[in-house]
Amino acid sequence: MISYLKGGIIISRPGFIIIDVAGVGYKVAVSPQVDFLESMKKYELFIHHHIKEDASDLYGFLKFEELELFEKLLSVNGVGPKVAMTIVSIAPAEKIIDAIISEDSNFFQSAPGVGKKVAIKIILDLKSKISNLKYSGNIGGGQHQDIYDGLEMLGYKKQEIDKIIGKLPAELKSSEEKIRWCLRNLSKV
Repeated sequence: MISYLKGGIIISRPGFIIIDVAGVGYKVAVSPQVDFLESMKKYELFIHHHIKEDASDLYGFLKFEELELFEKLLSVNGVGPKVAMTIVSIAPAEKIIDAIISEDSNFFQSAPGVGKKVAIKIILDLKSKISNLKYSGNIGGGQHQDIYDGLEMLGYKKQEIDKIIGKLPAELKSSEEKIRWCLRNLSKV
């Protein structure tokens, strides 16, 4: 099973690339938003190797966290690799996690090919899997980890923290401002 490739890009098109690894070209589906501009620059991709009876497809991600989120989406019944790639392509991993935590089915329905039933299924299936992780700790970087740790030390539960951090206003810059805002709004959750 292929899980990592490093090499130069031979061809780059919206939705896929062909990467040269030691003289072998691998066709890898990638997010259409990722621009592989420099054709022979070395790229490192984390790979999900999807094998079916009639196909063997590769899906590539520049960050391991994106691959993890992609694979979590695949675990949802009714979500295949193309739909999972579409979802991962519409927003950064942190926004997708926020949508799961805040139960925002409209966010998922904005992705082509995702209807209301699938959006609700994603939220229900992944909410418990995401809540087992520290918020943005293993997925999407540690941007809010200090806030999470501070609220946890004050005795708040993981689910409460996940829900409130998902609603943080973007205009708050410092950790102190964010923690104060969370403390003021935790009673409303």
